[in-house]
Amino acid sequence: MKIKKIIFYILIVISMFLITKVDAKEKVKVYIFEAGGCPYCEAEIEYLEKLHSYNEKFEIIRKETYIDHIEWEEGKDYDLTVKVVDIFKDAGFNEVSYQGTPLIIISNIYASSTYSTELESIIDYAYENGDVDVVSCIEKNEKNCLKDDTTYDEEKTQNENNSNGLFMYILISIILVTLVIVLLILCKNIMNYKKNFKD
Repeated sequence: MKIKKIIFYILIVISMFLITKVDAKEKVKVYIFEAGGCPYCEAEIEYLEKLHSYNEKFEIIRKETYIDHIEWEEGKDYDLTVKVVDIFKDAGFNEVSYQGTPLIIISNIYASSTYSTELESIIDYAYENGDVDVVSCIEKNEKNCLKDDTTYDEEKTQNENNSNGLFMYILISIILVTLVIVLLILCKNIMNYKKNFKD
């Protein structure tokens, strides 16, 4: 009977560790402001859709800045694009422009009007720290959509990822050690039971 209590308490402790670590997170919204037929826009979307975290950690939201990339006729989201660019420029994001596509916005940490294949760590950072949907905020004409404390530190992100890996390693080690101890105790009890049964 003592063994069952010990196993029960060990399982409770392990489940408490797992519960505190597992939390459902909201997907990051990666906005792509594009022009119809823009080859760089399509290449950016293709790159993003091939990332392993697509649909798991982030979703792509397309906005039509221009109807096409030849005539540059304003699209249905042109005015929103101008507002978004102005707000991000005021916050110090110098690589944003509504005159070139694609314009990529990720949370409150990334805004650029250049094609990039190095967005995965930025998306991961936004996912781990909680997405701030600046574009939706601007779309709703709300105030203070982009706060001044927006920074992305790749080295800090790498260190956080390493510490998460360390935590999982320690947790798995604790689980394995616990299972070995439980198995040893059960084996000992079975041997004692067989010994008592023979006598």
